[in-house]
Amino acid sequence: MQIELHGRQRCHYQLANPWSQPLGRIADYLRPILLDPQSYVVHENARLVTDRLVGVSRRRRIVEETLHLQEMGPRQRQSIRLRSLLPAQERIPGAVCSLVDARQWSDSYFHWFIDCLPRLIAAADHARSTGEIPLVIVPARLRPWQAESLGLLGIHTQRLIHHRSVRNGGLAVRRMIATVSHRWQRLGDAPFDALSPWAIGKLRDLFSAAPGVPAGSGPRRLYLSRRGVPNRQVTNEEDVMAVLSPHGFVAVQPETLAVAAQIALFRDATHIVAPHGASLTNLLHARQGSLLELFQEHHGVRPEFFQLAKINGLDYLHALCPSAGCGQHIHIDPKVLDDYLETTL
Repeated sequence: MQIELHGRQRCHYQLANPWSQPLGRIADYLRPILLDPQSYVVHENARLVTDRLVGVSRRRRIVEETLHLQEMGPRQRQSIRLRSLLPAQERIPGAVCSLVDARQWSDSYFHWFIDCLPRLIAAADHARSTGEIPLVIVPARLRPWQAESLGLLGIHTQRLIHHRSVRNGGLAVRRMIATVSHRWQRLGDAPFDALSPWAIGKLRDLFSAAPGVPAGSGPRRLYLSRRGVPNRQVTNEEDVMAVLSPHGFVAVQPETLAVAAQIALFRDATHIVAPHGASLTNLLHARQGSLLELFQEHHGVRPEFFQLAKINGLDYLHALCPSAGCGQHIHIDPKVLDDYLETTL
């Protein structure tokens, strides 16, 4: 049974960048695009097979929603279908929603929030319409920020099934709730990594309403430092802060904060300057202002945070910066910051 959550969405993002910079994959979004309807399917008597938890329906068809951007050849698909005929390792009598898929990217902060957690929207809709509360399959070891995010969304520990090695015929599931990641487009004319404004807004509002998210009292102008990560550190961060600090910018390392604190920080920010990196996933919670995203030369100009900024109403600017330190790090020209401040303040 297929349930539609939201119809087709038309998106047309615009960009006004003061620099003549390569657009990279952002260019794919500067034309009107059409996103597929947001929906989910409830598969009765399905299987989750192999350690990658690939779904197989009762009719032995691969459940495409469990693959997430992963193509499989005919031989792989046949092998998975045959394994689903073997005796089940375990039977789960109720409904299940899996946050683990074939890519197994769930340990990434970005992929956890943008690819995994939106699946809970479908699980919540199933609970509302049927009264059946789905169990949720999560990684074997939850990182603190994963556990906190689930708690903020009201997913209590007793609902969790921790992923473990799956043998033979895998898991037999009475009802499997299968929903595509909202940035997985195989139909329509949207780029494959297009974000659904509806799903982003839904997830943002759920986090914003969560108990435990503090009222805003932090800095409004943020510089996101990568000092604590191994790559794309800014080699001239002192020069960067010499430009930004007089205008009220504060350097923060979001990964050192609890999820609830990060939500409050980005929700109330009016100006954000940051090298490209996972901490910008918190744009999910932003609601105003502007973003300057700084890309490293040769790393590629990517569209994920451009989309998040535009969906949430932020002005978006980006600049390409030279690599430094054997190509592992980034050097920011202070003139780029001066131009940004002149444009936005």
